[in-house]
Amino acid sequence: MTSPLIRLGLLALALTITAPAVSAQQQDSTPQKRASRPRGDRNKLTRVEIDEAGTGIVTARDAVRLLRPQWLRPPMGRVAGSNMGSETGAATQVIVYIDDLRQPDLESSLVTVPAAKIVEIRYLDQNRAMQQRGPGHEAGVIEVITTDKRK
Repeated sequence: MTSPLIRLGLLALALTITAPAVSAQQQDSTPQKRASRPRGDRNKLTRVEIDEAGTGIVTARDAVRLLRPQWLRPPMGRVAGSNMGSETGAATQVIVYIDDLRQPDLESSLVTVPAAKIVEIRYLDQNRAMQQRGPGHEAGVIEVITTDKRK
């Protein structure tokens, strides 16, 4: 007759041996779930992610609205306090750069970029935007890199 302590030890050993195999099967059975999640960098949107998202993305605006909608809104709370030193006095919206050229308007500028030409879209938060682009970028920056720039 085996003691309850030995039985418990054998059960724990059996669970330890079979647990990795079960978790590996679970990971392999859900490739669709992994593909739909952002690939790590929430401040970057790659060509691969746009392609994986499907046919609903026709322009850069569609890509940002569907995959990174938070980029279209300046961060609450931080913008108001940082506007004191800006040239305009108020940062109302995120500024768009397409192939390093500043665009006049957020929404209408993103509409002009066909999804097929997008190489990458990056978001610079308030701190990075101010460091890299200077005053007047307190609401952040969306940088679109297209195949046209690569030529």
